[in-house]
Amino acid sequence: MFFVYNLVQTRPVMTDYMAVECLEKLQHIKDSYDHEFYVELWVSALTGLAEECGRVDGVGHTLLWKSFVLVKLPSLIEKLENKKPKIVPLIDETKYNCHECVLNQLFGYKGLINACNLPVEGADISVDILKACLSRKLVRREFIERQLLIILNHHLSELEYGEIDGVNAVGFTGSILEDPSKEIIDHLVSAAITGFLHQESRIETILKLMSEWGAKLEITPLAILCRSIMKFPTLLDIIHLYQRPSEFILPLEQLCNTWITSETESLQSLLRDYENFGVVFLFLINTIDRYEFHKNLKDVLRDEEGFCYKWLIQSGSAYDINSLDPKKAMIVQHWTRRLSTGQEISEDLIRVTSPIDLIELSPTIFKQALSNIGGTDELEVAAVANFETLLSGFTYFLKPHMSYALVGICQWLCDDILFKGKSSISANVLNKLVIEDTFPNSIIKLVGNKLSSILDIISENDNLPNVEDTETKTVRSKIDSSMSNPAWITTKYPAEKLYYRFKIMFKSIVYGGRQKISSIYEIFLAENYDINNTIFSAEYDYHTGGEGGLVNNNFIDEFKINPSWLGSHHLDIELFRKCLEINGSRIFVDLIVEEVLSAGKKGMGIRAGMYSAPELGASLFTLPICYTWNEYLHSTTLIKIFFMDFLPIILEKKIDMYTQSYALGIMTLFILMMTKKENQDNFGVGNITNMMIDISNSIGDGTNDIIMMDDIIDTSIEEKMVDDKIGNNEDKVRETTVIDDFVKYVLSIFEQKPKEEKIFQNGNGNGKIYHAKDNEIKLINGPAKGFIDGLLMHKDMKMMIPKLDELIKDNLNFV
Repeated sequence: MFFVYNLVQTRPVMTDYMAVECLEKLQHIKDSYDHEFYVELWVSALTGLAEECGRVDGVGHTLLWKSFVLVKLPSLIEKLENKKPKIVPLIDETKYNCHECVLNQLFGYKGLINACNLPVEGADISVDILKACLSRKLVRREFIERQLLIILNHHLSELEYGEIDGVNAVGFTGSILEDPSKEIIDHLVSAAITGFLHQESRIETILKLMSEWGAKLEITPLAILCRSIMKFPTLLDIIHLYQRPSEFILPLEQLCNTWITSETESLQSLLRDYENFGVVFLFLINTIDRYEFHKNLKDVLRDEEGFCYKWLIQSGSAYDINSLDPKKAMIVQHWTRRLSTGQEISEDLIRVTSPIDLIELSPTIFKQALSNIGGTDELEVAAVANFETLLSGFTYFLKPHMSYALVGICQWLCDDILFKGKSSISANVLNKLVIEDTFPNSIIKLVGNKLSSILDIISENDNLPNVEDTETKTVRSKIDSSMSNPAWITTKYPAEKLYYRFKIMFKSIVYGGRQKISSIYEIFLAENYDINNTIFSAEYDYHTGGEGGLVNNNFIDEFKINPSWLGSHHLDIELFRKCLEINGSRIFVDLIVEEVLSAGKKGMGIRAGMYSAPELGASLFTLPICYTWNEYLHSTTLIKIFFMDFLPIILEKKIDMYTQSYALGIMTLFILMMTKKENQDNFGVGNITNMMIDISNSIGDGTNDIIMMDDIIDTSIEEKMVDDKIGNNEDKVRETTVIDDFVKYVLSIFEQKPKEEKIFQNGNGNGKIYHAKDNEIKLINGPAKGFIDGLLMHKDMKMMIPKLDELIKDNLNFV
């Protein structure tokens, strides 16, 4: 389940190559037959879809989950099957092959299937799954016909079978290149969202068009395509379900960095091109902001010296006019003078100011213009008239051919309000711009969070400027109405409540299984009140102190009123990610360990304690939920902290029950199996996955400290083979693996070190000397013995870690 939800909710998504290898390891760890493993995959995916279908505000992400169920998952299963030994196809039509058995069992989950069918669509998800599997050749046509008779009581037509096989699929690329009209582009985008059978090919068409138009700097058709996609933001989620960000963003970056205008264009044509450039630029920035790609910008943008990269790392910066080159200084001076005096912006000034110049220099223009009318303090009476004139000039930036520059302008105004005290001029300018009807919603979505923070500061801090309450409310209302993205993307979890949310989310997954979100509240109540319940009795209470240890009523009331406050799904990757980013790796590890130990107290008879909690903990450690250049949030850091700072002291001093150490052993087993390196002769993804997970801070010149995902994937297998043959001694010395850390920091505490012999003389004075060895109980024979038992649950562990086998042989009484 964690694997499935992570693929849908995390951006950038891991590549198919890595996902298939992850599935291989998961199946090997679980020691599952193909049939039961595939059923579990399908059920996990349908659970997410059913949850989304049950949400009132989840229409957009229903399509995303459907894309995963009907396109991504069958594709991954097909690729996983291609890596398995080939099986002779069945000739007997009365017998089912593996995938036919899987679907036959899957369709028996009637409640789950029905929950995935939206009444307004009138379609049956079972039929779509059958078509998807037939298109991948996972099932046979005869099986489809039998199932359709059961589900629909009729057969598919030959035309429908032709569409499944791709014979009747409609091609788009050629026709759009010949006639890139708005109508045909909109049709392509619409078909890519709802046409699941050929969704991958249509998205590939979209990427090809973007690549071709971006390379040729054809701004008009590319702007039409960007506008069309922005009408259906879910398509962005779907595209990033299949493609790496760099593949999608590269043509946009290329155009924004290099586009220039023609000197022979008419003014009307020029302004239209400026507006189209703004559409492409804002589309690029919105995409980076939507998925927080700024956290690893080097992995998304290719040209670190280009305009896009430089602007993103210093957007909103205003420069001293003396530091600018002569041309840019001249542009700033001309714009400042015309805005301050209320003059029209001349055609010559428009032509000399490229969109790139306007984006880069607009904060400086605003800074210079505001400084010319009295600084940053309260306006003097004599300056009011000039200020009104300037405000009128600033509204020129609301025009479509200039509005894209408002991103940097708003950021600078917010910074000016924040850092310069009583900046009533900047505050007034910001409010006047935002409340204008023509202020673009696309800009608010980019700077809305920052605007809201500034409004909060203005309203709470008396030292900052007084802004009219009605005006502030109008601005806040406009921001709130525009920031209406899906909750699982935009929800910001307050740090003080993350602790509670994490614990309840963890418990709901462990004990609730695939129950709906509404059941989480019941679990929470049981955790706090039902002390006699063997499953939910709490050893960690959510108390605010006071007489009798009162429960945190504010937390309960908020959750009771709105259970979805916890998250959009009962397994919400975004919540876990925010908890890691805000609280840091050490607290994150502590929370996981605490919950696993809590579940371990339930006893061997409770699957949640012995397996569900350890599996979820291992998933949070090994499957990446944060793609960032901050090494302290990477999986390798979490695992190292767990092995170095938590496991040894817990096993030696804090384990009270065998079942607790057993749960830790199961979690450690999963971690080791998911991160182990393959045989050096087997240059598969096992190595690549480990390279990604084992990201470490390699001290060097600082230019290549951390290996990111794109760099790993772009490294060819042949190059790795050559590197291995040559052998880099420095890398071998520097390299540490997860298993090395485990042996060094964890297994070593179980080794029985020889004790000094105590020598004393017999009290009867006969002069005989007696030797007595310290009879201290070994750690391996105490409650921590469950840890070793948990590790040994998989047959490969002794072979994978020879030191473990030696440890067991050294303790002959170990059973």
